[in-house]
Amino acid sequence: MLRNRPSRAKSAPPGSRGGDALVPKSPSELGDFPVVGIGASAGGLEACTKFLAALPPNTRMALILVQHLDPTHESMLAELLAHHTSMTVAQASDGMLLECAHLYVIPPGSYLSASKGALHLSKPETRHGARLPFDFLLRSLAQEYGERAIGVILSGTGADGSLGLKAVKEKGGLVIAQDPDEADYDGMPRSAILTGAVDLVLPLASIPDALVKFHRRMTLARAAAAPDERNSPPDWLPEIVDLLRKKTPHDFRLYKEGTLRRRIERRMAMASVETDGHRAVS
Repeated sequence: MLRNRPSRAKSAPPGSRGGDALVPKSPSELGDFPVVGIGASAGGLEACTKFLAALPPNTRMALILVQHLDPTHESMLAELLAHHTSMTVAQASDGMLLECAHLYVIPPGSYLSASKGALHLSKPETRHGARLPFDFLLRSLAQEYGERAIGVILSGTGADGSLGLKAVKEKGGLVIAQDPDEADYDGMPRSAILTGAVDLVLPLASIPDALVKFHRRMTLARAAAAPDERNSPPDWLPEIVDLLRKKTPHDFRLYKEGTLRRRIERRMAMASVETDGHRAVS
């Protein structure tokens, strides 16, 4: 039984003992890395293995997989996926620390969330009707990690994820859907796309590269935005906001400055626009 133990192919994450929210060995273990929620159901195993195979080694992210599983049977999913990645793979347990370069897999019959640097298991909210564990995870990621939260919707039936991804988008995170035309089952990605909250629709092989590039550009944008009294470029944002107000129907003065800057950084990262500190470059 895989519950509360990692797959045989990978070692257990440090401090990841079920039910104990242990203190990490160093602050870097809970560093400023993206947390990626991946949702899938029918056809999800094949999609996940291809996704992991295309993911570059030493990826500086934490991945959490919510695959719709039979709640009455034990799962071998973590062990199967461990053969397709260099990341540490473990079935999630309550209190397990969320660490970079790890893949956590939801156990059967549970809901999974993340807060304060750790994973938390709970019973499904409803005993009857549709269960939406991916929505549940995405809402927690949006609340806890904001713009560092990423939602990826892969092959599957139904609409799980279509509500949670809106929360991710509202908090400035990134939402990616697998191209429905290549998915074995297109229900989940198509439902996600119909919400209008999906940032990128990509073939499976292109999703890992998009994640890596987005993280790198967001990191560069934050570094460029950090104050440097020795060589600070002019701040053109107030003048741009004023110009937009005068020349267009859009008035951004009601936005908080921090929120506005973060949204600009996010849009630049999505559009592959970087900065040299003084001007935008592409």
